[in-house]
Amino acid sequence: MHFLLVNDDGIQSSFLRILAEELTRSGHEVTVSAPAAQQSAKSHAFTIQQPVIVHRASFPGAAQAWAVEGTPVDSVRLGLMELCDRPVDLVLSGINCGYNAGLSTFVSGTIGAAREAAFQTGKALALSAEETMTEAEVRSAAAYSVRLAENMASAVLPSKCVCSINYPRHWEGQCSKPIVCEISHAMYLDRYERRVSPRGDEYYWLAPYTGTEVPAPDTDLHHLSRGFATCSLLTPDGTARSDGSFLPDLQQ
Repeated sequence: MHFLLVNDDGIQSSFLRILAEELTRSGHEVTVSAPAAQQSAKSHAFTIQQPVIVHRASFPGAAQAWAVEGTPVDSVRLGLMELCDRPVDLVLSGINCGYNAGLSTFVSGTIGAAREAAFQTGKALALSAEETMTEAEVRSAAAYSVRLAENMASAVLPSKCVCSINYPRHWEGQCSKPIVCEISHAMYLDRYERRVSPRGDEYYWLAPYTGTEVPAPDTDLHHLSRGFATCSLLTPDGTARSDGSFLPDLQQ
């Protein structure tokens, strides 16, 4: 199969490299079209008023790769429309370094890229993992993601659907497959720090993330806090329900 990989962390991401290596190890062809620099929180933004420069890149595990001087959505649009030399079976966005769950799905560049791919091709897979994962844990999540991508390519899902997976550390000991659930509506508890420049100008930095309101039961943030991997099916109309039959079992 032929998979297109994109992300929002940038083409230098080790999580992206590990996913490409695991796909190749399973016998698949991989094309990478990823931002040249960090592009988190870009949501569905793409470039209209200026050219988008692309550079061929050397990337372990990929048959061909491009670094795109643009947004995650620029990367997937160019990948599908111009850069891939043959049809793509499925677009995978990630693995992102950090969760994309709850209300962050509306601002995430990882989800934005997957959503654009779903608009173009009918469905896409977005992958995110706890940022403190070791390389061995990321590789285990990537290996599961390969099996899921193989199932996803032929699975019957709602139109223009993004299958969004979040992996916490040690999730394999908690459940045999990700739990299908809706996204949490809990608000993020973030804030800005006010500072003053040497020239007297006032400016603000977004402070580090400190958590969310208490999430409702049976939502993604609730399950992630308990160590369970989650699966949310994001459609233009909201979160779709599913029996999760397309999700492979760890024991198989």
